Amino acid sequence: MKYRSQTIIHSFSRLINLFFIPKKEWNAIAQEETSVKSLFLYFAIPLIAACSIISFFGVLIHTKSIGVSISQLFVSFFSLIVGLFFAAKIIILLAPNFQLTIKPYIIFQLIIYSGAAFCVFHGIAKLFSPYSFLNQICLLCELYFIRILWIGTTPLLPIAENKKPGFTIMASLLVLVLPLIFDRMFSILFKLPVTI
Repeated sequence: MKYRSQTIIHSFSRLINLFFIPKKEWNAIAQEETSVKSLFLYFAIPLIAACSIISFFGVLIHTKSIGVSISQLFVSFFSLIVGLFFAAKIIILLAPNFQLTIKPYIIFQLIIYSGAAFCVFHGIAKLFSPYSFLNQICLLCELYFIRILWIGTTPLLPIAENKKPGFTIMASLLVLVLPLIFDRMFSILFKLPVTI
């Protein structure tokens, strides 16, 4: 129990640091050797679960339907998990185009930690009515992950400066688009109204 609470505190601290002092936090991340399993178990899954619970309450407030809200919880959870996973996998496949030969877990670090900002604002956006001003502000704030990703490429990846913009654009598009595609797919499967 103590270990679990320490892990949660560490994950929350990492998230806050990535928002406010990303350069320092990426330098700390670059010193770590981890596994893809650990990244998902101790950071991605708890974070995405929290964001999905926020989505659940947002949808419950607006639809007053527990069934639709529970469906939205699962749609949000699986679309973000699957989207980030496949984004990282595709980037690993495309890495040789950027003259990168690195361990797969490093790409997963870059995608999961930078994608955390996207997940947070994606969840908060569901608290507000679709297409409302605050909803649109949150959707716009999702793009903050691009700055975090940009800062993280230098300490994590041995990438040439002239290839860094192209890599960042490609990675950002995958992180942005794949979760939204899976969100739409799962929304259709669960017969939910499509709001993005």
